[in-house]
Amino acid sequence: MTNMVARKTVTVPKDKDAENALDYDEATPDQLLEVLLTDEEFDELWAAGVFDIMNEITGAMIDYFESAEIVEKEKLEKVLESDAFTKDAVVDKLAQIKVLFEEALERGTGVYFFF
Repeated sequence: MTNMVARKTVTVPKDKDAENALDYDEATPDQLLEVLLTDEEFDELWAAGVFDIMNEITGAMIDYFESAEIVEKEKLEKVLESDAFTKDAVVDKLAQIKVLFEEALERGTGVYFFF
């Protein structure tokens, strides 16, 4: 048995075609903007309450071993306006995830979490 490392990825499709391809697990890397998280980075963001804030605001179910999405414009805006990105945890990754939310708004797509 091979030792598989689970990838934790936050993804934004670059356009609606990419979003449709992602729905069918057919999106190519050049169609997506992605931030990869190590288990340690995920755990630190989790412990800081980042995903709890996002879940509370949006009704999403961002959690261990789950896939979730935030696609509604109003919910993307509310997350950006929240204190989710002010936490003192993995600051560089948190900044990268914030950029993904901004990109999703600008591109009219969503933010997808594959944990």
